[in-house]
Amino acid sequence: MPKKEIITEIEGRRLKLSNLQKVLYPEAGIVKAEIINYYITAAPYILKYISGRPLTLIRFPDGILSNRFYSKNKPNWAPQWVASVKVDKDDDITYIMANETATLAWTANLAALELHPMQIKSNHLNFADHFIFDLYPPESAGFNVVKQLALNLKPFLESYGYHPFVKTSGSKGLHIYVPIVPQYDKSTLLITVKALAKAYIKQDQSVTLKMSKEKRKGKVLLDIYRNHKSQTCVAPYSTRGKTGAPVSTPINWDELPDLTSSKAFDIHSVLERLKTVGDPWESFYEHAVQLHDQSNISAKNLTKYAHKRDFTKTNEPDTTPELNTPNNRYVIQLHDASNLHYDLRIEDEGVLQSWAIPKGLPTKNGIKRLAIETEPHPIKYLSFEGVIPKNEYGGGKMWIFDAGEYEYIKKKEKKIKTRLTKGKIEGTFNLINTKDSQWLVDTDIEESKIKSLKYVSPMLVSMGDKIPNNASYFHEIKWDGIRVLLHKKGKYVKISSRNGNDLTDKFPLIVESFSTQEPQEIIADGEIVALNSNGTPNFSKVIGRMYLKGKDAIAKAAKKTQTVFYAFDCLYLDGLSIMHLPLERRREWLNVNLKFEEHIRYSQSFEDEEQLFEAIKAQGMEGIMSKLKGSRYDAGNRSKSWLKIKVSETDEALVVGYTKGKGGRSSLFGSLHLAKMEAGKLVYYGKVGTGFDQAKIKSLLKLLKDVSATKKPITETIEDDQNTIWVDPIYVCEIKYASMTSNNTYREPVFLKMKKKSTRSIIDCHN
Repeated sequence: MPKKEIITEIEGRRLKLSNLQKVLYPEAGIVKAEIINYYITAAPYILKYISGRPLTLIRFPDGILSNRFYSKNKPNWAPQWVASVKVDKDDDITYIMANETATLAWTANLAALELHPMQIKSNHLNFADHFIFDLYPPESAGFNVVKQLALNLKPFLESYGYHPFVKTSGSKGLHIYVPIVPQYDKSTLLITVKALAKAYIKQDQSVTLKMSKEKRKGKVLLDIYRNHKSQTCVAPYSTRGKTGAPVSTPINWDELPDLTSSKAFDIHSVLERLKTVGDPWESFYEHAVQLHDQSNISAKNLTKYAHKRDFTKTNEPDTTPELNTPNNRYVIQLHDASNLHYDLRIEDEGVLQSWAIPKGLPTKNGIKRLAIETEPHPIKYLSFEGVIPKNEYGGGKMWIFDAGEYEYIKKKEKKIKTRLTKGKIEGTFNLINTKDSQWLVDTDIEESKIKSLKYVSPMLVSMGDKIPNNASYFHEIKWDGIRVLLHKKGKYVKISSRNGNDLTDKFPLIVESFSTQEPQEIIADGEIVALNSNGTPNFSKVIGRMYLKGKDAIAKAAKKTQTVFYAFDCLYLDGLSIMHLPLERRREWLNVNLKFEEHIRYSQSFEDEEQLFEAIKAQGMEGIMSKLKGSRYDAGNRSKSWLKIKVSETDEALVVGYTKGKGGRSSLFGSLHLAKMEAGKLVYYGKVGTGFDQAKIKSLLKLLKDVSATKKPITETIEDDQNTIWVDPIYVCEIKYASMTSNNTYREPVFLKMKKKSTRSIIDCHN
C-alpha cells in the first residue's frame, strides 16, 4: 500500500510529511501528527535552547516499542534549508541544527522523539555556554532522592556564584543546567565541574560519580560526564521515547518540592503549562557567569550561608564572588534578631569568618566573652545593613557597629590572635575554640574606653520661638524633671546630673533597674521625672529628691513617689563612643539595647508636631523638644539641633507688692508679687521678675510708689517677706507662664503688661 503523504508550508518552507497517523506511543495512542503539532506549537520555547547547536537525534521510526537509533549526520536527502555545522574540521559528521520551526517539524516527521543538543553553538564551537548535572536515582530508590539532591545542590552552586536552573529529564531523574560565559574549552570545563562535584560529595556521602551500577552501591548518581566533548543531553521541552510521551520540562525551583515524578509533564500538559505559566527558564542566558576560581575556597565555605537563605525574600548579599579583595578587613554588626547580639566578621580567603558574640567584644583584659562561630558570609556582607524579613534565617534589623582593618598575629585551627585597627574599636583580641562552634574571646586592652567618657557633659538645648514644621525634625515630650546621664559598666551604675553631680544614691530603684540591662557598657542621656497619677511629670516632687540625705529618707521617698528615667539618647555603647553617629541611629540602638519597664522608659518620638503640642498643652505639661534628624551629639555645648518649645499660657493677677531690688536693680525693684481674689480673700500666685528692662521697671516703680502701702494682704508664707513692700491691689498684671506648680504658683512667669484695676486703662510695658 502506498504511503500517505501531504505537502505543507511552515513559515515559508515547503515540507513533505508522511504517515501522520502512525502510532508512536501505543499505550497513550499518540500518533506522529500529534508529535509534529507539539513541536510546531512549542517551537518558540524549544528553539531558544537548541538553535545554533549541533544536534543528535534519537529516532523511533516504528514507535517507542520498536528499535531506536541515533542520527547525527545530516542525510543527503535532507532539505537544503536544514542548517548544519561541522564541529571539527576533520570530523566526518555534519550535524543538523534546528534553527527554525520547519526544521523541528521535519525532525518530528522522522520520528525523532528525542533532541539532544551540544553545549556549544555554531558561533562558539570551542566553548560551552552551560554545564550540566544529571541526577539519577539508584534502583532501590525513587524520585524523592534526586529531588532532595537537587534542592541541596541549588544553594551549593549558588555559593560559588552560579545561578542553577532545573528541569525534569522526562525519565527518572532531574537535570540541573548552569549558564556560563562561553570562554572555556571542554577540558577546562570538565575539570572544573568534576572538582565542583567532588567538593559537594565531601559533604554528602549519599552521592557518587561512579557510572557503574555495581559500584554505586545504592547511591544517587551525579552524572557530570554530560559535559564531556562528545556528550549531549536531552533538550528542554524535548519529548522522550518513554511511555506516555513525557517531556523534559523546565520548572521553577519552588515547584520542585511538590513534584512527584520526572514524567509529570507530557505533550498535552506542557502546551497548556506554557500558555498559563510561561517558560521558567526565560532569563536563562542573562545569568551566565565565569567559572569560579578553584584556588579560591570561598565557594565551598558559603554553601551553608546560601542554603539557609532565600534570596528572593531577603536582601542580604548573594554568594557572587568578590574579585581581588584586600583580605584584611573586618566588620562588627549589631544584629537585632531573636536575641540582640554582635557579629564579628573578618575577611579570610575570600569569605568572612563569622562569630556571634552576645555581649560584644570585651573592653578590658580579664574579661572573657562567649563567641559562637556561625557559617562564613560573603565579602559583600562587609557593607550590609538592613532588615532581614521576620520569618527568614536571622530575621531582624542589622547595623554596622564598627569596621576597619585587621591583621593576624597568630592563626591556628583552634586559636586566633588578631589586632583590629583603623576602626573605632582598636586592640588585640584572642579567640579560643573550646568545643564545636563555641569560642571564648578576650582582649589585651588595658583599660575600658568608658573611662575616657566618665566626665562627659550632656548636650544642651536652645530655646525655640516656634515648632519647626518640616520633615527634617522629629519631636518628643519635654519631660519636666532632672536631666541626667546614666553610666553602666558591668553591674556598676552611676547617675550624673547636668553639672556633673553624683546622684546615684538618690534614686536606688532606677539604679537597680539599670544595672540589669543587657549592654555591658552604656551611657544613656535622659530625664528623671516624678509622675502624677495621670502620668504627667511633677517637678516639685522630683527636685526634692536631689537634696535628701540618709538611706532611710531616700528609701521612704522612693517608695512614696515613683520616679522614672526617660531615656532619649545614647552616647556610648559596648566599647564604642557613638556621639558621631546620626541621632536616629543612636536612638535606634538605645531602643533595641534597653529593656523598658517600670523605672526605665523610652522617650517616644512623633512626626506630627502640632498634634503633640496640643496634647501637651491639654495635659498642662511644659512643652516639646524638636530634634534635627541626622544631627550628632555635641557634648557639653548648646546646639540649635535640639530646640525646646514651651507651652505658654497667659493669665491676669493683682499686684499686691514688690521686692526691693538688688545688684543692678538696687535702686529699683526685683519682682512683683501676684495674687487673685478667691472666695473673698487674696490667694498668693507667686512673683514675676522677668520680661522688663530698666526703663520699664522705672515706669512701673513710679506707678507703684503712688499706691498706698499696706499691711501684708496674704496669709501664705513667702521667702521674700522681709524684703517686700506691700501695696493696695489696684493694678492688674498680665503674664505668660509655662505651667502651674503643685503649690498653685506660676512656673516661669514673664511680665507682659499692667493695667489699673479701677479704670481698666492699660499700661503696656512692651512699647
